[in-house]
Amino acid sequence: MLELYHSGLTTCSKQIRLVLREKGLDYESRYIELWNYENLNKDYLKINEIGVVPTLVHDGVPIRNSFVIAEYIEDVFPEPSLLPSTALMRAKMRLWTWSADDIHLSATAVTYNANLQGMVNELSLEDKLVMLDATPVPDRRARWQKLADGGIDHLELDTALAKIKWGLERFDEALEEGPWVCADEYSLGDIMMLSIVHRTRELAPEIVSEAVCPRVVAWRERMMARPAVEWVYTPGTEETPKRPAGKSISGIK
Repeated sequence: MLELYHSGLTTCSKQIRLVLREKGLDYESRYIELWNYENLNKDYLKINEIGVVPTLVHDGVPIRNSFVIAEYIEDVFPEPSLLPSTALMRAKMRLWTWSADDIHLSATAVTYNANLQGMVNELSLEDKLVMLDATPVPDRRARWQKLADGGIDHLELDTALAKIKWGLERFDEALEEGPWVCADEYSLGDIMMLSIVHRTRELAPEIVSEAVCPRVVAWRERMMARPAVEWVYTPGTEETPKRPAGKSISGIK
């Protein structure tokens, strides 16, 4: 039995939802409401001690980290294959699945500033302390502390955006052989990088433009034409609650 704990259209949730969709695998969808910090609930932390989504649970055993989950799914359910046929192309694929994780670190800082700062500002001092105390990983707790203290500074944001732009410019070069990351073979590299490109278009659309990354723009259009991609990236195909008007940390308790 497969269970996927996810939060719908978040960056890493989309990656694994798309892997499962491309594979045609059935799974139980377990939606984690990030707006109420359900990812920091003690029950969820038992299966994902970092308190992030997604988590795949296969026959009762949890697997976390989208990079690891994607490879695990490919190992256990090899057909249809999302791995290129040659060792060289598999190396290229893994470079870009890893790069998606790397670029995501910078995208997270920009996302926090754009989407989460206002939420944290709504919290009382008491609730901020509860939230911080419930965050298990030191660097993530430090990031939340920045939000609680008023926000991420402009230097860090500028650096994060520069890193994203640099990464996507390199990705644009890697698509020269097209139409996919690994030439003619659609793979996990395409799936993992699409969520990064999609999030970048939301946060800094000037980066994903014909002027900066023309091959990425054309590749994204090809990706969005795939039926599995269209399904996963359409709001409402799995539960995707909207942010509530008020703020609650009830999911932690």
